Amino acid sequence: MATIYNRDDFRLELEFTRIYREHAGEHKAVREAECLKWQLPRILLDIEEDDLVPGGCHYGAVGFSSQIGGFLYYYHEDKIREEMERKKEDTAYTEALSEMLEFWREENSRTRLRKTYPQRQLLALPTDDWEGEKAVAYPLYRIAGAILDFRKLLELGFPGMVSRTREYLEASEEGSDARGVYRGMQIALETLGEVIACYRDRAAEKSELAKREGRRDAARRMAAVSGAMESILVKRPEHLLEAAELFWMYVLVSEVRNYGRIDDYLGDFYAADIDSGYLTQEQADGIIRKLWERMGKRRTITDGRIFIGGRGRRCEKNADRLAKSCIQATRILKNPDPQLSLRFYKGMDEELLDLAYDAIGEGCTYPVLYNDDVVIRDVEQAFSLPREEAEHYVPYGCGEYVIDHKSFGTPSGVINLLKGLEIFLRYGKPQDAEYLSADNGLDVLSVIRDITGAGKPFEEYESFEEFYGDYKKWIGFHIEAAAWQERAEYDFAGQVCCLPYLSMLYDDCCERGKGIFEGGIRYLGGTLESYGNVNTADSLFAIRKLVFEDKSVGREELLEALRHDFRGHELLQRRLKKCGKFGNDEEGPDEMMRDLHRFVCLKAKEQAKKNGLDSYLVVVINNSANTSLGLLTHASPDGRNAYLPMANANSPQAGGDRSGVTAVLNSMLKMDTDIHAGAVQNIRFSTDTFQHHRSAARGVMEAYFENGGAQLMVTVTGREDLENAMEHPERYGNLLVRVGGFSARFVELSREVQGDILSRTCY
Repeated sequence: MATIYNRDDFRLELEFTRIYREHAGEHKAVREAECLKWQLPRILLDIEEDDLVPGGCHYGAVGFSSQIGGFLYYYHEDKIREEMERKKEDTAYTEALSEMLEFWREENSRTRLRKTYPQRQLLALPTDDWEGEKAVAYPLYRIAGAILDFRKLLELGFPGMVSRTREYLEASEEGSDARGVYRGMQIALETLGEVIACYRDRAAEKSELAKREGRRDAARRMAAVSGAMESILVKRPEHLLEAAELFWMYVLVSEVRNYGRIDDYLGDFYAADIDSGYLTQEQADGIIRKLWERMGKRRTITDGRIFIGGRGRRCEKNADRLAKSCIQATRILKNPDPQLSLRFYKGMDEELLDLAYDAIGEGCTYPVLYNDDVVIRDVEQAFSLPREEAEHYVPYGCGEYVIDHKSFGTPSGVINLLKGLEIFLRYGKPQDAEYLSADNGLDVLSVIRDITGAGKPFEEYESFEEFYGDYKKWIGFHIEAAAWQERAEYDFAGQVCCLPYLSMLYDDCCERGKGIFEGGIRYLGGTLESYGNVNTADSLFAIRKLVFEDKSVGREELLEALRHDFRGHELLQRRLKKCGKFGNDEEGPDEMMRDLHRFVCLKAKEQAKKNGLDSYLVVVINNSANTSLGLLTHASPDGRNAYLPMANANSPQAGGDRSGVTAVLNSMLKMDTDIHAGAVQNIRFSTDTFQHHRSAARGVMEAYFENGGAQLMVTVTGREDLENAMEHPERYGNLLVRVGGFSARFVELSREVQGDILSRTCY
């Protein structure tokens, strides 16, 4: 990846470190802004001649980042050591790198935050490596999910942002904290101007080169980019291309990975350019496709959310026109990025919904469908917000709800409910939870049991209710720790930085003269990612029915079978698999799933007030984490073998749904949707079903939505295509599948994730 500035060595990192040290005594916002002033122009990716919307970033081994490069002030030791080995002959240089490494080893934000953990926290969150080390819960160090007020950006323009910030600065008191915040914002805007100018100049150079070489199309395209960049430096955007360029430049400097309601903030530019004759329909659609291409090159994987449709847009007519163009761009390009999502509602333009189903039927996996008539109500309830605020909900990342430019809800914790059951029962091998036997002078398991008042031997429980109650206490302990971590992360961020690019486009921050995490934001929320939900519920149902009610399975018999991954206990495994499962519209297993879901969600929700948050809510998403966490989880009482993928989000486990698609959707409808921050519902139709029985498939989905369904992510592909793609990946480069909260090219997924997707029921 070529950058505009030459980066053959680690001088960027060394100078960044010097600037960080040099500004140690200044206001945190100024220090941060000075660091970014050095960093941002030097990590810019060079413009490509097929670009119309240029720009990307390649982060260094040391730097500042809200989420892409690392957690706030970050470092990557492995990269620094590789550079030291590569340049070992240059003694002075490697010594400087070594000193820098020692400095950041203690000064990086993750280490500094983790040092603040009390002992209780370390017991509950023993490791940061949620993909490699086995535990029940993990912290996620990130400031993710910002949805910025891009409409305000485009209305003010770059000069307007500069003027507004100058006015705030001049009105602030000398020596006040607010003055430091505004000065940091001022420097950040200077840097944004430099970034825009970099791309203006580089596009002009490329235009001249293409002109000399007789490549007219490239010359015109680069000239258009250069002209648009020049224009947005001196005035607010007047045309679609200018608006797209300013939007994208701000995306780069702010690091946001989700783009909000694009039809609301770009729709007027799109319509005006076409209606005035400034652009043809084809030209305007071409700009949108080029923007889509740029987003795709970013490869945000689990992010890249972009929304169209929905209530609360300022000019629905213009927004819908752009929304249709967005769907067409998705159909033409068939990229996993951006994650196009449609908010639909009664009375909307039916053509928009028809186009959405066309795209889904063609195998795009997009748009993801959200039912406004249900979700707005759910957001009102879950977040305790007035309806006019709830109308501006925007799912980001893998599906977590936030309120557009008013709320923040980083998913900064992970809990594996099935691993929690395994450790609670203590049937796994010692290596399945190393921290429980760590040589730290503590009997960790005993300490946690003393704290929770839960966890006596399985055979001592007299009833399922007593057993299940103690399991809830066990899981509750880890949920409490995750909520504490969320607040600690925000507090730390507020202490060390201002995040000016986020703060400037979030309501109330500028007015209050505060950064987003030091009292600037209107609604500060948190999110806990919950995994293993379905397998845990099915396991609990099996324990209740076979062990406690029927008494047909002995407790030690079950534990012994689990310890040996059912080797020598195949008959018991078959009985466990045949036991009732969520997803068949059966009262027993569905009620167990509903009860577990309610407990986890409400336990999380009650943590908000305890930790000074406006909300703390569970999100039931499963990206590929159902597979990666499954690889860390032993056999389970639902009959699942050790280290296999867990069920995806609220979808039935593979092979567990035996009664057809209507039964699956009916089971999903029993889940409360107004007590969490989003839940992923995946469903897969065969190509034959969707192509030859479209009305029936659509009828099933519409009935689901009519009966209270909130969301669906739909994959249309045949089993044969998936099997062929595994054997001949070179032939199936454009085969898209829904993994969980995101889509991906099937051939780019790991073999384990491919197998998980293949195992899911296809209707």
